[in-house]
Amino acid sequence: MPATTDQPSSLGQKLSLFLSGGFFRPLSRPTAGIYVDCAERLVEAADEGGQLPHHEARALIRDVFARHPDVQLDEDEGGQLRDLNQRAGQFYNKLLEAHWLEPRRVSLDEQYVLVSPPLRRLLRLLRDLAEDRPAELKDFAATLRSLCRDLLAEEALNPNRLGPEEMRQTVKDLLDRAGRADDQMHAVETIILGFEAAQRASVSASETITRMLVEMHVGEHMVCYDALQQAGLLPRVNLARSVVQEALHDPFTKQRLAEGLAKHLELDATGAYAEAEAWLARLERHLAAIPLKQRLIDGRMADFSRLSAARYRYQTEMRGRRPEQVKGYLDAAARAHAGQSFADLAQVPGMLLLSPAVEVFFGADSLSAPRRRRPAVDLTFELAESETDAEAAKDEIRRRNLDVLTPQRAARFIERYLPDRGARLTTEEFSVAREDDLLDLLAVLAFDRGPASGSHRVVRWRVHSVRADFGAEPERIPRDAQAGRLVERFILERLS
Repeated sequence: MPATTDQPSSLGQKLSLFLSGGFFRPLSRPTAGIYVDCAERLVEAADEGGQLPHHEARALIRDVFARHPDVQLDEDEGGQLRDLNQRAGQFYNKLLEAHWLEPRRVSLDEQYVLVSPPLRRLLRLLRDLAEDRPAELKDFAATLRSLCRDLLAEEALNPNRLGPEEMRQTVKDLLDRAGRADDQMHAVETIILGFEAAQRASVSASETITRMLVEMHVGEHMVCYDALQQAGLLPRVNLARSVVQEALHDPFTKQRLAEGLAKHLELDATGAYAEAEAWLARLERHLAAIPLKQRLIDGRMADFSRLSAARYRYQTEMRGRRPEQVKGYLDAAARAHAGQSFADLAQVPGMLLLSPAVEVFFGADSLSAPRRRRPAVDLTFELAESETDAEAAKDEIRRRNLDVLTPQRAARFIERYLPDRGARLTTEEFSVAREDDLLDLLAVLAFDRGPASGSHRVVRWRVHSVRADFGAEPERIPRDAQAGRLVERFILERLS
């Protein structure tokens, strides 16, 4: 039946039944760990239908109590009881009261308990919260790459190509993968914060430097970070986000998605259209969060590096034993030989100077030298004396902008000379004559990817130099003429 307007709209209203029934109350008690362990044992022992005999459930609870002999229970949980069976029975009643278990009597002699379905979902959530699986972060690059590939495909969210149900499934799959990538970015930040907390508790300079230079950079969490930094995924994420934004402002796309949601979720036309807008807005928000979270992770990495450097300096220079020993030795020598010169100290045992000349700095010379800062560059334009000078300055700016090496002009060069994917071309096989074409060639050498003209695709290429074949004999390196200049021969290969 169609949904009515008085349905719960917020998450709190949807969870009101569980909140008022005390479903989450066991997790707020001091014995929350015992409740979770009992629930996990009961779920593992239940049959395919999610039920197990009453006596077996109490035996499992009793076994959990046996593994935690020092647990402190409240009175309503059986804390005043000494017998383990009685404690297990009282705790069993608390599980029934929280609706984690449901009683089911088959006959007078057979009594079963049923594990409630919400308890299984709660345990799944608690396992994901408790288990830190950095190895799963290896899938981050593949997840993000597949997400960008599907969104940047031709007519990815075209309502004329996709039916209502196909549109719903496509957007739902994109939402799941985008949410997973977003969660993995949050996991990376959590791991870095864990390293930061551990670094604050380091006990030695060796531990500090090992965590800073070794442990921090070999973990699986760096897979996500390197994928964004090296694989060039951030520009593709921005392009994919623009595709979703176009769909969010396209009424035909939202209408086609709303038709699929109306049939699947049994919503009316108005509610389905609002839900379709919410789905596309959520997908756009997930994609927008990835570059933002990457910048936050950059800040976390910088904070960790500064903390490690400060911690190492404190442990070696301020708290270490060696500086204290040297300072104590010098203080004792100053008291014992007050008023004497360095020439007199040469005759004292243990004060033989190994340096042929000694110079003592004092006053302002003994202070740390001020850091020399690079002078600021004046980027202001001089005021033109006349309109003619102003126009000349604008023409000069336009001329210089024409000489800037950009990925756009590099991609234009590749599309002109290498129109097909996998094509290869050497500098011997083509020749450029104009200065502008030479600048395009230099842009190809400066970049390895660029946006294709007239589409959201990205053109990629690779440069193979022949210098590696003649490293020991540079005079044998072949050279080709390009725009009146000689360049070492290289090979261009188009990747995509």
